[in-house]
Amino acid sequence: MIQKARLRSLERFTSDGPSTDNKNKPTRQNILISTDVAARGLDIKNIDLVIHYHVPRSADTYVHRSGRTARASKSGVSILLCSPDEVAGVRRLIGKLHDKKGRSIKTIFVDRVLVTRLRTRVELSQKLTSSNIAKDSHRQENDWLKTAAEELGVEYESDEFTAAAEKGRRGGMKKKAAREVTKDEMTVLRAQLNSELKKMVGAGSRTYITSGKGGHNLAQRLIEGKGHDVFYGEMGVSLDELF
Repeated sequence: MIQKARLRSLERFTSDGPSTDNKNKPTRQNILISTDVAARGLDIKNIDLVIHYHVPRSADTYVHRSGRTARASKSGVSILLCSPDEVAGVRRLIGKLHDKKGRSIKTIFVDRVLVTRLRTRVELSQKLTSSNIAKDSHRQENDWLKTAAEELGVEYESDEFTAAAEKGRRGGMKKKAAREVTKDEMTVLRAQLNSELKKMVGAGSRTYITSGKGGHNLAQRLIEGKGHDVFYGEMGVSLDELF
């Protein structure tokens, strides 16, 4: 986003924040999706939930992200999503911060069967996203190098420059593979993802991720505040009981 669009989105989020009715029940829920650019320097009132979609790489980042909620003596919840192989690192990273205040890290257990059913959707989405990002990044870098070469008066060979730049770079092979996914392969991946999104989330369920004829739209239910006390597929107690 350019800065103007970023400020406009932030203004929409803050001006139309969660409101309550006569019984103090929420009537509207706003969701702001952001990078760590919003983790510092913003004092937005009435944020009751922060979800860390990516695992924070430092305790400092974790603190600043979580600090967007539970401000000015109010309560709030901070939830960190991580895979099984990330759990140990997450506990080392933030465990001491919580232990100093006499609190432990609580875990929300989810239905592994449901997670397995959603795995294909996630993997397809990751392939599409990685390919798009790699191609855009390569295109921008290629344009910059071409311009620099012209200004220096040297001959520019895209493949040679790319190979030299990626040699020894961390993740270079993965980026190259993602960049080389063809247009036809991308079309197939999108078709497969669309097919998966049309399937029911759980066996015997009429709930879909984003749409479904005659079924329930899970994303819309979350936005409308229906079922916010528990996560779909969660095993055990509700968030209110957990926190």
